Amino acid sequence: MEKSFIIGVDIGGTTFSATLFTHDLKIVRNSDLSHVSNFSNQPQLLDAIAKQIMDVASEKSINGVGFACPGPLDAKLGKILETPNLRLLQNCNFINEMKNRLSLPCYMDNDANLFALGEYESYSQQKDVFVGVTLGTGLGFGMVINGKLFNGAHGMAAEYGISPVEWGKWETDISINGIAKLSEKIFNERLDPKTISEMASNRNVDTQQLWNEFGEKLGLCLSHVINMVDPNAISIGGGPSNAFFHFQESMKKTIIKYAPAYIHYEIDIFESTEKELSAKRGAAVITNKK
Repeated sequence: MEKSFIIGVDIGGTTFSATLFTHDLKIVRNSDLSHVSNFSNQPQLLDAIAKQIMDVASEKSINGVGFACPGPLDAKLGKILETPNLRLLQNCNFINEMKNRLSLPCYMDNDANLFALGEYESYSQQKDVFVGVTLGTGLGFGMVINGKLFNGAHGMAAEYGISPVEWGKWETDISINGIAKLSEKIFNERLDPKTISEMASNRNVDTQQLWNEFGEKLGLCLSHVINMVDPNAISIGGGPSNAFFHFQESMKKTIIKYAPAYIHYEIDIFESTEKELSAKRGAAVITNKK
């Protein structure tokens, strides 16, 4: 008898992709990345997500599909709320839409939550308090406490990226758009993180100024998180995390200034090696537990 499988899907503000897992979370195959900008309305995007899932399933027996979606959302109701980073899916009864298209059990949670859970599952020293941070179209946080995803009283814990600071919200400047704003200030043009990281690798002095400013703001934000939850480890993912080498020093210097726990204890802050795959693994984990 053929074994059953699980599909984990990561839906971001820019791209979406799916991975087929066995029940013990071994990867069978990955879809290609699809771009949200290729679709002009909600039904088109939902149809494309469903097609991607059916393609990656490829006649396998699927037990369920887990979705990592941008927040804020209501995981219990299966609804994406007024997410600022994926307007096509705002106020979408997402799980109902997917069940109607796929005729499969479907589950969802915040993409940053599931990134944290997926990173925790693969972390070599699983600890009491683990934080995942996603840098992308927005700024996401997820927490795993004593091996369990922490969702809060209403399923909306750790939505810290949308909290107000002097420049707007944390994610106004700690995001892909924030990096583009910095590049406009320094280079008089909006550049993407990959281009800036390549320039920094070629010893462009001005790019290091940009990454230092970005690292300082991220460090300030993380110092708040450390002071609040006192984690054992923090994993940083998302596209801009590929430039971790360039901003980690200024980030850590800022954390040292404001977070005593970081000075006195070995809080491991590191770049994720698996990026969006961790969110899909986390999505598979929650599906496996249903």
